[in-house]
Amino acid sequence: MHHYKAFGLNILSEIELPELSDGDAGVKHDLYIKSQPFDVPTLENTQLYRRGVRAGFAKDADENLYLHWHNIASFKAMNGDCLVVNPLVDDGNLISLFTVSEALGLILFQRGFFLLHASSVQVGNDGWCFMGTPGAGKSTTAAAFVKAGCKLLSDDLTAIGFNDKGLAYIIPAYPQLKIWDETANGLQYEKSELQPVSEGVNKFSYQPKAGFVHEPVPLKEVFFLHKARNRKSLVPLSAAEIPTEMLKNFPLPNQLLTDDILKRHFFQSFQCTRSARLWKKKRPDGFENLEKWVSESIPEQLIAG
Repeated sequence: MHHYKAFGLNILSEIELPELSDGDAGVKHDLYIKSQPFDVPTLENTQLYRRGVRAGFAKDADENLYLHWHNIASFKAMNGDCLVVNPLVDDGNLISLFTVSEALGLILFQRGFFLLHASSVQVGNDGWCFMGTPGAGKSTTAAAFVKAGCKLLSDDLTAIGFNDKGLAYIIPAYPQLKIWDETANGLQYEKSELQPVSEGVNKFSYQPKAGFVHEPVPLKEVFFLHKARNRKSLVPLSAAEIPTEMLKNFPLPNQLLTDDILKRHFFQSFQCTRSARLWKKKRPDGFENLEKWVSESIPEQLIAG
C-alpha cells in the first residue's frame, strides 16, 4: 500500500503514484485507490484527449462515473472516496499519469469542488490561476512565476473550494509542473532538475516536492490567456463573459454538465468573483517579455498584500 497527499485528500493507493506528495500512514484516508478489473457500461465519446487517445465516458444507475482510455486504462469513481483502476498496459508511469489527471478529477467532481483546466501558483499569500485554449501558455506562465520564486499550486487541473463566507480558495494539487523543452530552454530551467514524462515527446516535469504546501490558498487573480494581437494586453472580464469562459475550461467530460450541475457551475463561477479579479490577458510575446511581466507583477502583489 502507498500513502499520498493531493488536493487536500489523504490517499491510500494500491498503485504507485510518484507524482504525488508522500502521505502519512497514521492518518485516516479520504480516498482509496484500488486496482482491479471491472465491467464498463456503454461509453460515449468525450472532448478529452491525452497522448492522442480520446476518452470514453459513462455513468451508471448508482451515479458511479467511468472514464476509459483505449488500451491504457479504465477508471471508476465511486462516491468521491473510491477510485477503481483497471490497467490495460504494464507501464506503471503511464497508468499513474492517467490516474492523477482526469480520473482523479472525477473524484474531486463528486466531492463538489469547482474544477478548471488551469495552472495555478501562489504569489505572496494569494492564488493566481492561468487558463486558456491549448497552446495559450498556462504551464509556461506558471513556470515563469515558479522560476521567479512563487510556489506551484497545480498544473493542468485546479480545484477550487469555498469557505463558510463563500470566498474561493485553491486547493493545492501535487508538486509537478509539466513543460515543453522549448519552455525549459526559454526560461533557463536547469535540465538536471527535470524529469521526462510519458505524456509526449520533449516534455518534462519539474517536481518541487521539498517546498510544496498543501494548505488552501485564497483565490485572488484569474487570467484567461490568449495570443490575439488585436486585443488589449489586459482587460477585466465582463459579467456576461464569466460563466462562458469558465465553462470553456471545464476539465472533465461535458456529459457531466447536466441541468443541476450546470446551475452549480454557473453559481460557482460568479462566486469566484467575490474574492478574485478575472482578466483577459494577452500572453507576452517571447520569454523575455513574459519574465518582465512576472517580475513587475510580483512586487505589485506583495505591496498590495
